[in-house]
Amino acid sequence: MTHNYPLTSLYGDYLRSLIGIAFMGTPFYFTLGNTFLMVIFGGLTLLFVVFGIRTGIRHFSVIETTPEMIAAIGPINRRIAWGDIAKVDLKYFSTSREKNAGKGWMQLKVCGGPKCLKMESNIEGFDQIANKVANAAFRNGAEMTETTVENFTAMGVTVDLPEEDNG
Repeated sequence: MTHNYPLTSLYGDYLRSLIGIAFMGTPFYFTLGNTFLMVIFGGLTLLFVVFGIRTGIRHFSVIETTPEMIAAIGPINRRIAWGDIAKVDLKYFSTSREKNAGKGWMQLKVCGGPKCLKMESNIEGFDQIANKVANAAFRNGAEMTETTVENFTAMGVTVDLPEEDNG
């Protein structure tokens, strides 16, 4: 199954990147010759350029889940077999001062060996991906923080662990 970021969910990031480049790039251009100001405005402009590139990478990437693995296909390719998942981190970022307001987004990081995949909750089918990752992580005994487990629980993720034979 393939999942991608809808363009509508990335408009804001593209817009923030362009506004940042315009607002920091303009002073950078007019401070040519003043090394101190060039470094400051150049660094800030570069920050927004990198943010725009990262948004573009998300835009052109697809997360694919198969019975064997989870993979990011696009400008940066990564594949992790379900059995190789060793660490999972699920973070919630609030955009409101009230923790339980439900305003915010989640970021899921899945690692298997040296390879890691990151995705945000505005990707189509994020709940399905999180459910599959949680099942594989619990099955593998992957490293997870208490916060990650709590976030999976808050999402309503149910884990289907195989029953152990004690006989």
